This record gives sequence, structure tokens and C-alpha cells, in this order.
Amino acid sequence: MAQPASDMAPAYKPVIGALLKGYKATLSPVFMAIGVRCRHEPSCSEYCAECVSRHGVWAGSWMGLARFARCRPGGSHGWDPAPTLTTTGARWFTPWRFGVWSVDRSETARP
Repeated sequence: MAQPASDMAPAYKPVIGALLKGYKATLSPVFMAIGVRCRHEPSCSEYCAECVSRHGVWAGSWMGLARFARCRPGGSHGWDPAPTLTTTGARWFTPWRFGVWSVDRSETARP
């Protein structure tokens, strides 16, 4: 008998966590040494880990991908904490709706 998807999802959390820790231990220091830094606080890897722990692997990974897409020249920067709620209209079959892909620059900055 097959397990429901909600029972299988937590098994992937340690894998995602290990990949993020591996990145922070290996590639992140290399990028910092050559002067490439994340434009956000918390860093993109910390943001992704927080999203995965709060929202699960599927939604959290899409949120992390959207954040990574914003971390570029001309993209967003500064304080950008992980969301506490998922975006309205986001379903498992429309995963791109979980992420915030662009930021309205007319809003005032947070402290």
C-alpha cells in the first residue's frame, strides 16, 4: 500500500538540509573568497533552509528558487525573511506560485 505524499515528504527534509549544509561548508566560502556575496539577509541558503523547515520540501524549495532568482544585480536586496504563510493560490500542481519572484521597489525598507 502506498503512503500518502504528506507522510513521505519529511523523509526529504534531511536530504535538502544536508545539501544546504554541504553548500555552506564548501562552495559558500569559495564564493566569499572571490568577493561574491548574497545580497540579502539572511543569506539565500539560510532562507531556503527556513522555508523548507516551515513549509515542507516542495513549497520551500520553490520559495528558495524564487529567492535565488531575485539575488542578482538589479534584483532585490537587504532584509528579506522567510515567509510565515504560503502565497494565496499556491497548490502542489502550480508550484511557481509558492515563490515571490519579484519585489515591489516602491515599498519602504524594513529595519
